[in-house]
Amino acid sequence: MSESSTATTRQYYHRHDIYEKMVSDWEIFDSLIDFFVFSASVGYAVSDRPTVNTYAESEFQGTTDEGTRGEMLWMHFTDKPTYRAVAASIAYQHTSDSSALVEPETQLEVLARYAHAGAMRLEREFGDAANPPRDGVISFIDRFHEADGTADNEDILSKIVDSFDNDMMSG
Repeated sequence: MSESSTATTRQYYHRHDIYEKMVSDWEIFDSLIDFFVFSASVGYAVSDRPTVNTYAESEFQGTTDEGTRGEMLWMHFTDKPTYRAVAASIAYQHTSDSSALVEPETQLEVLARYAHAGAMRLEREFGDAANPPRDGVISFIDRFHEADGTADNEDILSKIVDSFDNDMMSG
């Protein structure tokens, strides 16, 4: 599939209230894309495959009736190699299928599923904050590393990439 034909690939995602707070109200993230990828990474860190697979389309895609439907376009990822790496890594880990590494449709759907889980968790953590929770977000990430038993500040992306490398080398 050519780059130009994937540029129009789109995925609906559940745009929780926390998106507006984190991006527009509190300005912690520069864009919805930034928060979408962060939320998907959090969702991947705190949820499991069986859980995110049980989400109905209306859950992880939102609905127009409720005003919760956002739209993510693959073209927003084309100039962001780190985001493409996150998308490919999470999709591969989720599906255990190497074709997910080159399928933007699969990557966006998997990210939307995990972003839903991540947004729900972030909403519970920060949704009621009166002020921008910048320090709280950093503390949340640090707490997760401590709870995970990670002594250093290895991030979830590093874990995904390491796992991806190990699976590719052994497979």
